[in-house]
Amino acid sequence: MENSLLSDLSNEQLVNKEKALKVQLGLFSVLVLALFFFIIRSYVVGDGIDWAILTIAICSVAGPVTLYPGLKEVQNEIQSRR
Repeated sequence: MENSLLSDLSNEQLVNKEKALKVQLGLFSVLVLALFFFIIRSYVVGDGIDWAILTIAICSVAGPVTLYPGLKEVQNEIQSRR
């Protein structure tokens, strides 16, 4: 996110944006862990690998990877205002 856009937000809006990003990051993390759990479980049981679910799990890793830098920028903006 561009710093000029973050500097236009109020402190309340920044805190709300930080909270929303943390929730999204948590949901994505739980989703990724659950998908990989079921992939590994089905492989260990002997059912083989479901390639469609594996592809979805790998692609869902991009969610936290793209959200984390935005969260860090928001946190840095909050810290700079204190």
